[in-house]
This record gives sequence, C-alpha cells and structure tokens, in this order.
Amino acid sequence: MKKKYQELLAVLIILFIYLGIFVNPNLIIESGIKSITIFKEKLFPSIFPFFVLASLLLELGIANKLSIKLNPIFKRVFHVEGNSSFIILVSIISGFPSGSKYIANSYKENTINKDTANYLLTFTHFANPLFILGTCGIILNSLSLAYKILIIEIVANLILGFILRPKEIITSKRISTKCNNTFLEALPKAINEVIKLLLFMLGSITFFMFFSKLITSFLALNPLLESIITGVLDMTSGISLVGEINTTLYIKGMLVLTFITFGSFSVHLQVINNIKEEDLDYKYFFLGRIIETAIALVLYIIF
Repeated sequence: MKKKYQELLAVLIILFIYLGIFVNPNLIIESGIKSITIFKEKLFPSIFPFFVLASLLLELGIANKLSIKLNPIFKRVFHVEGNSSFIILVSIISGFPSGSKYIANSYKENTINKDTANYLLTFTHFANPLFILGTCGIILNSLSLAYKILIIEIVANLILGFILRPKEIITSKRISTKCNNTFLEALPKAINEVIKLLLFMLGSITFFMFFSKLITSFLALNPLLESIITGVLDMTSGISLVGEINTTLYIKGMLVLTFITFGSFSVHLQVINNIKEEDLDYKYFFLGRIIETAIALVLYIIF
C-alpha cells in the first residue's frame, strides 16, 4: 500500500475512534475494562510463565545445548541450522508472538541470517498450549475439541514449514553462546523483557477492542458476524464471543481455529513491533498466516 493511502487510512481510523468516543464514551470505557479483564484472566496467566521460561533457557545457555541436540532433526526436515531449532521449539511451547521475538533476537546476534529469519516467520506462529486447552476449552465447553484445535494448529504450521522450506540447507555461522549468566542474574532480565512484551500486547488488544466494538455497535450486527469481525481484529476477544453464539460446536471450533491460525491484526501488530528494528519482512508472516489457515481448515474438515 502506498504511503499516501496508509496515511489516509490512519486518519480515517483516528477520526472514527474520536467520533466513537464522543458518541458513545461508555462503550469505550467498557471496552477498555473488558480488554484488561481478558488480559488479566486469560492471557497473562497462560503466557507469562512460558515466556519467562523461554527467556531463561536462552540466558542460561540451555538454548545452545538444545540447538546442538536438535539441529540434525530440524536440519533434515526444515533445511535450517543455528538457533533455528530452538526458535521452532520455544514457539511451540510458549506460543506467539514469542517466535517473532526470538527470530529478531537471533538475527540481531547473527546466529541466523536474514533468509532464515524471514522463512521462520512464515510458520513459527504456534498458539500457547495452555491458552487453547484452558481458555478455549472452557469457552467451547469441550476439552476434546480444544485438543483437536491444538494438534491441528501445530501440524498445519509444521506442514507449512516443510512445504516452504529452502531447497538448499541454509547454513548459519554459529549458535548462540549465551551461558555466562547465573540464574539470579538471568531471572530479573527475563521478567523485565517479558513484562515489556506483555504490556505492548495489552495495548494492542485494548486498541483493537475499541475499534471492533465501535464497528459492531454502529453496524448492529448479529452475534455471529460480530464474533467474526472481532476475531479478525483481536483474536482473544473474538474467541470470547464464540461461546455466546447460537450455533453448533463444530462451527464454534472452526471459528476458534480460524482466529488462532490467522492471529488477528492485534497479533500481527505485536509481530511487526518485534521485527521492525531488524528490518525483517512482515509479508512472510502475513502470507504464512493465510496459507496456515487454509491448511488448518482442510485438516479440521477432514478429521
């Protein structure tokens, strides 16, 4: 999109939100409170411990040892070396947007090159397992369906990574050698980094909650369309609305899976924030989400 069109779109969005503030200020206040509640009750408890543990693995040098052990497998499957195996593993364990964060860090430290970083952006978009099994399982009132969504989401990403893998193995110069910190030195640093990431996440969720609530209130949509629009803008808010829809469990599961695999523009903004300083290409992440969503929906229908 050309710069002048981007500026025009930004102005229209800002004016729309300003209009909403004056027309319905209570809606804005309620949206802010709801976004904080969702973050406090559903996101922070499931994401914070995994992010801290992943940071500790990196700071204590355990990531280095894991990469050395796993490299032969990931090298054969995905044609990558260096810190790539750790990035893929921690993305599966802790969930997005940790993948983009560790991709940017590894590229900055020269443990992966730019081609590898852009390639990893396409498929290291794994949802936090605790969020799917806990929050989504409760909303859907079906733990078995939550497990199905989790497995399909992981498999869809791995299939995508295999399909898009480089023809030749991308060789990195070295593996991260961070191992000088003690546990008491690494823990405060890990917590500080994670808090900074989570605060930006809260901000992006709140902004898109404002935006989605204004759109749906002006258009007076039915619950299904409201959940779809909200889920495209902010995944967590959209998933929360799925439980209120009067439809089959099968459709509810499909909506939740779609929101998770696409990620919503709120998650996309978090990824852009993580990679912007390293000049990595967001289009790889965006195209990856489109293809992953298609693969996931096919697997969902088949199984």
